[in-house]
Amino acid sequence: MNNNNINEMMEFFEQEEGTNIKEFIFRLLSKWHWFVLCGFIGICLGFLFSKSSPSEYNLNASVLINDESKSMGLDDLFDSFDLRDKANIENHILMLQSYTLNRQALENLNREVSWFKSGLLKDTELYGSYPFKVKINDREKNLSGIEIEITPIDNKSYRLSADGKYQENDLEMDVAFEVIGKYDKAFTNQFFDFVISKNESFVRDPEDEYYFKINNLDNLTKLCLRNLNVSLATKKADGIVITYKGNIPQRDVDYLNELIRVYMNYGLNEKNRTSENTVQFIDAQLQGIVDSLNIAGDRFTKFRSENGIVDLSKEAELVAETIEKLEEERELARRQLSYFKNLQAYMGNSEQMKHMVAPSVVGIVDAGLNAQVVKLGELYGKRSSLSVIAKDKNPGLVMIDKEIVMTLAGLEENVNNLIVNAKINLNGLDRRMKKIKLELTSLPQTEQQLIDIKRRFDLNNELYTFLLQKRAEAAITTASNVSDAQVLDPARVETADKIGPKTIINLLIGAILGGVIPFIVIVVGDYFNDSIQSKEDIEKDSKLPIMGEITHNHYTSELAIVKHPRSGIAESFRGLRTNLQYMFKQKKDCKVLALHSMIPGEGKTFNAVNLATIIAMDSKKVLLVSCDLRRPRLNKIFGDNNKSGLSTYLIGQHSLKQVIETTDIKNLSYVNSGPIPPNPSELLGTEEFARFVEEAKKDYDYIVMDNAPVSLVTDGLLTGKYADANLFVLRQGYSNKSQIKFINQMAEKESISQIGIVFNDAMYNAHGYDKNYGYGYGNGYYDEDMIKHNWHTKLLSKFSKN
Repeated sequence: MNNNNINEMMEFFEQEEGTNIKEFIFRLLSKWHWFVLCGFIGICLGFLFSKSSPSEYNLNASVLINDESKSMGLDDLFDSFDLRDKANIENHILMLQSYTLNRQALENLNREVSWFKSGLLKDTELYGSYPFKVKINDREKNLSGIEIEITPIDNKSYRLSADGKYQENDLEMDVAFEVIGKYDKAFTNQFFDFVISKNESFVRDPEDEYYFKINNLDNLTKLCLRNLNVSLATKKADGIVITYKGNIPQRDVDYLNELIRVYMNYGLNEKNRTSENTVQFIDAQLQGIVDSLNIAGDRFTKFRSENGIVDLSKEAELVAETIEKLEEERELARRQLSYFKNLQAYMGNSEQMKHMVAPSVVGIVDAGLNAQVVKLGELYGKRSSLSVIAKDKNPGLVMIDKEIVMTLAGLEENVNNLIVNAKINLNGLDRRMKKIKLELTSLPQTEQQLIDIKRRFDLNNELYTFLLQKRAEAAITTASNVSDAQVLDPARVETADKIGPKTIINLLIGAILGGVIPFIVIVVGDYFNDSIQSKEDIEKDSKLPIMGEITHNHYTSELAIVKHPRSGIAESFRGLRTNLQYMFKQKKDCKVLALHSMIPGEGKTFNAVNLATIIAMDSKKVLLVSCDLRRPRLNKIFGDNNKSGLSTYLIGQHSLKQVIETTDIKNLSYVNSGPIPPNPSELLGTEEFARFVEEAKKDYDYIVMDNAPVSLVTDGLLTGKYADANLFVLRQGYSNKSQIKFINQMAEKESISQIGIVFNDAMYNAHGYDKNYGYGYGNGYYDEDMIKHNWHTKLLSKFSKN
């Protein structure tokens, strides 16, 4: 294939594609009224949707997270405690988004009941002021989400009614009742348990209808979490922006501010937990120390008074001081060893670690141990907060778990070493104590007893003083703690931004959807539409000649060309007549034409009548024969009774002259089908029909035969054998493309000769075929153009007068 052929082929395909696109565009434009109607309906629906949808608002609040909690200038006062948490913004975001804190905020706001006022397009939810007060007695018994309508009867009673369905998991039940209840009395049935009271401050319109729902706080919390968004203010700032999308600004403002309050209290309580545990631990220790101190003091005083001893000797004082010092060291060593063992047992348990006090409380001044214990407590606290809203594989949890493992490993090694050192120290103190006690035996018995009593008193007194000091330090730390968060901008009704419903967008979407629907219908309809839409559809599938294009008949009469000889349809039949003359140019005697259709309704009879008429108007003698012996229409067009015709001729009942009928149209005669016979095909296949054709040829220039549909019966094929030309009528928008293949097959088999196609009922616009534009060539040549021109002239004249 050379380049010229390739270029010609490419040009052909480009031209075909452009033609198809143009046809599709003009087909869309021809349906403009459907686009306008559906677009208008879509706009109306968009408007109704906007009116029936609740308003939506965006509310914002901002919180500043401090880098380190400031304790009223006491940052370095209790470094040994190191009880303050470092602020972690991501943890704060997770806390604000946690289910636990959000549910707590809803519980604090008493959001168990929602009230609504019935409306025409939408129901309005009430907030702040309600027509009645509802007190829930048993939260578990009351079903949630059921609309309960309440109507006052008098000052003492009301009517409750409900009709709905309750569904939870696999449970589904019908909830329907109508009962009368008493104000301030418990209302109880199988579905609900609450008390309704009047709200005297609420001004109620008697025509208004109200109902309420009992909320499921779990579901309500999930809904609030979906509408809540917590994010960093900027990448560099330690600030959080909290955004909430809701329907009632004041209610949502209260919710946001309550959530922030709950969150700040939670953070502060977590910060105070260590120091509060310290105070509780010291208080428990003090209870036993006070009793021991009182007993030791009473015993010391009594012994001195009974024995008349005021002071010890210098030797006894030295021994007593040494013993007291060793006892203090032994007591401290025992406390430290006990702490180390408890820490070793508890450090793998997050719950037990919450109750561990700081090492400095028991006199341990190891800075490394203090840091490790406090860090482990912080990690357990962070993991506990994060695990409420995060899954096990959450990256944050994984990082915290890894850090906990590393901290535990270091702490365990340190504690093991400290336990060994504490045991060694305690054993050394025991040996020294034994040595001092040997020296004590050389003293008088009275001094030995006094030293022992005084030693116990001094030991309890010093321990009591030490614990009081640590308790005061822990209490001051608790009082000086402040929250890591600081509210910069609380939520306010004045700053609420209305974000919905977006009426303009809804109208635009409605208009677009309204336009899309007819577009889809047209596209889908065209895709599944196998009917012939244009002459090009025939030319693509068949090489048979198209003898004529008959335009749509806009007139009520089937003999339109007689009454309207200057109409477009008359001209189309003249074109068909001209083409036939070229076909019969070599034929001098009578020409026989057979008009066929594949299915009923394609306009075969209409074309046969008007073709015969237009030929007769050319001074040719024409005989129109109704060969459709099954469902004839020719007699109806000419108003005949059809008592005689082709069928009576074929059975020998009448002669040719007896069955020929004349018309008011010069040169046009016709033969009816006659009474419907029981065997049409057999009659048309006899020699009598051949004799009928030969006999008619002698007196007429043209014989036009109107036949039965060939796809249903074989009558047309039998009569078509006697025709010089067989014209198949295909109707625009009605005939199927598969019929073209059937006609092609008949042409290939040469069942009948000289096959041509007539494209019937064609409608045109300025750009091509279109069933919705009308025939209108629009050039003023035809009667239709004059009628249209006169109509436009009258319309313009009327408007100009006004």
